[in-house]
Formats: sequence, C-alpha cells, structure tokens
Amino acid sequence: MANRQDQPRQQHTYTLADGDRFVLFGDSILQQSFSQNVTFSFGAALADVYARKLDVSNRGFSGYNTLQALRALSLCLPEANKANMQFLLIMFGANDARHPNTPGGPDQHVPLEQFKSNLRHMVSNPSVTDHKDVRIILVTTPPVDERKCLSSDQERIPNIGQTLRRTASTTATYAQAIRDLGSELHIPVLDIHRTMLALAGHDHTTEPLPGSIEAPTNPTLQSFLTDGLHFSGEGYKVLYTELMQLIGREWPDAMPNNRPLRLPAWDFHPAWKGNARVGNGSGSGSGNSQEGMGIPEYDMDDGERDDGEGYVSGRFEGFLSGVKRVS
Repeated sequence: MANRQDQPRQQHTYTLADGDRFVLFGDSILQQSFSQNVTFSFGAALADVYARKLDVSNRGFSGYNTLQALRALSLCLPEANKANMQFLLIMFGANDARHPNTPGGPDQHVPLEQFKSNLRHMVSNPSVTDHKDVRIILVTTPPVDERKCLSSDQERIPNIGQTLRRTASTTATYAQAIRDLGSELHIPVLDIHRTMLALAGHDHTTEPLPGSIEAPTNPTLQSFLTDGLHFSGEGYKVLYTELMQLIGREWPDAMPNNRPLRLPAWDFHPAWKGNARVGNGSGSGSGNSQEGMGIPEYDMDDGERDDGEGYVSGRFEGFLSGVKRVS
C-alpha cells in the first residue's frame, strides 16, 4: 500500500463540529437578519450560500450600543481553541447615534469619540486577535428616515410629541467615523450608509440628506427601512449584495464558490468507495466501529475492492486521503 504522504489529499479536512465561523456581531439590525417577516432574509441567505463551508453565527443584540457590546464581546465570540472564526462582521451605531436624554427607556447615546474608541478596542480584543486569520469587516451606521422614525416612536412612546430621537445628519457622522476608523486600521468597510443614499439618488454632498424631515420624502430610502431604522427585505438585500461584492474584492479565495465543502459530497466516489466504517470519533480516520452503540459497520462497495480506494470514518475526523485501503 502506498504511503499516506504520497497520496493525493482531498480538501475535506474538518468535521462539522470544527465549524469555521462567520460571526455577525451587532445590534437589532443583525439580530433580525434571519427574520422571516421580511421579503429577504440577510442572515438566512448568507447561511445558505456558505452552507457546509462556514457556520453563520448570529450575535446581534437588540438595543445594544458599542459600550454594552464591548463588555459582552468575549462572551459572544467562539474561543480560538474550539472554532476558527474566519469572518467577523461588526455593525453598530444605530443606538450610539440616538440623541442623548430623549424619551423611550435608558439613554443609549455614546459620544462620537467614545464610539470610535469602543470599536477600536473591539477589533484589538484578544477574543478577536486570538483568531489569527480572521477577516474583519466594519459596516457603517445605516441611514435613517426621520419621518418613519418619528411615526414609529409616536406609536410606542407616550408623550414623545415631535421629538426626534435619531436624525439623518447625526447618523451620518457616526457612519463617517467608521469610514475613518477602517482607513486608520486598514480594515475593509462595508459602506451601507453611502450605498443606500446613492441608491436613493444622493450625490454625497447635497444638504439636507435624504431621510431628513427637511428634505422631500424619499420613497427609495423608505423602501429600505421598515420603521425608519430597521431594515426591510429590500434593505437586507442591499446589505447582502454589498457584502458579497466586498468579499469578492478583498478575499476572492473566501467566496463561497472557492471554498471546499466540509465532508465529501454524496457522489464524490473516491471518498465513499470501499469499506466506509462508522468511526467512534476517537481517532483520525481510524475506522473504529461504534461498539455498543448499535451502529454497525457498513460497506458502500459496489462489488469491487481495489487497492487505494477512498476511506471515510463515520465522523470524518482527521483528513480524507484520496487513497487509503481498508483491510
């Protein structure tokens, strides 16, 4: 039998339990990104396109600002010795940019410089940097529509009157802070704020901004936002499209089509032909049967047993050698 090092190796090298992760860390916009109450689900679409390639983890927390998120960070991310975080998408600012001392629960406002400092500490936190090859993406604070925000707040918050808790102009300054931080730290920025305003016909210079009560109603911008703040299906579709384009530019090797499947495909003949034994997970491709567990060894052979056929243990642990004979 040929030596293992002489054999061609397949790229199916991880068990499902080893899952490489794509972590979405943010506020309610990400918490709701798997929702089935909108016409397009960003989180579900991302999980679908990376199925069996990356496990998408939703770490969105409704109402959180960056101060709360920084305190919770180490509790939200996988430990580096247990999972490999390939991507970390960070999306905050919608709550930090809420005006201070406005009605509707505890104050969420975080001053602009503190906001930047909190994000800077997030990306340099050991729970992030322990993942040596993590790809970090900063998402700018999305635009708001003041009319929709006010209408939604008036339905939920007694005696709010005409008080605007969030404004287009303030939100824009937090989006710019993220652009500046990305440039400073050489971290790619997904500029959802600029993209949505561009789709709404803005030239990035004219005041007032789309979404401001001082500007005409902008139906395109409003179509991206259910209540002036949270994303509709159309808004999530823009976010998904921009994310895929960014990954394609920055890390083309990490695009879904360029990543191998974890565990072999059902019709990948070299992995299945020959005796495939259900392993007990205690070794790397040892082929040990699961004695006492009622799981028999099984044979997927098609009637021939050639030297050097594929071999798969039940949990697919270790690596799959393109050639290994089971005696």
